[in-house]
Amino acid sequence: MASPADPNADLLAQLQATAAIGGPTSQADLLAQLNAEPEPDPLADVDYTGDLAADSAAELDALAIGFRERTKREDERFRLATDSEYWFALCFKSREEKDAFLQAARLVHIGDKYLDGRAAAMALGVELPDTDTGKE
Repeated sequence: MASPADPNADLLAQLQATAAIGGPTSQADLLAQLNAEPEPDPLADVDYTGDLAADSAAELDALAIGFRERTKREDERFRLATDSEYWFALCFKSREEKDAFLQAARLVHIGDKYLDGRAAAMALGVELPDTDTGKE
């Protein structure tokens, strides 16, 4: 969580509260997403010969390969985004109880319905395992 002296703390909290599931949850994550490499240019490796028909066919082949590769990446992203084994729900008897809980737990700045678990863990001081290696 950003320190209270951080002038961007409010903005970061708003971004975290509205981030899509699996989206960036810290300033480092946001920066990494903003600086991420763009999708590869499927036409980058096309060797142009000057023959319009051959060059057009080469471009179409390269685009088809690019679409297939993008589809594979998107299928994996979708699989990870829809995996239902990484979340849980809390239920209260009323909205007032839910709001009181979020206030007491100091989580209301993260959201009031769908909370980013990593941001909530950080706010609560819970250390999570490294998702890359599975170690604490």
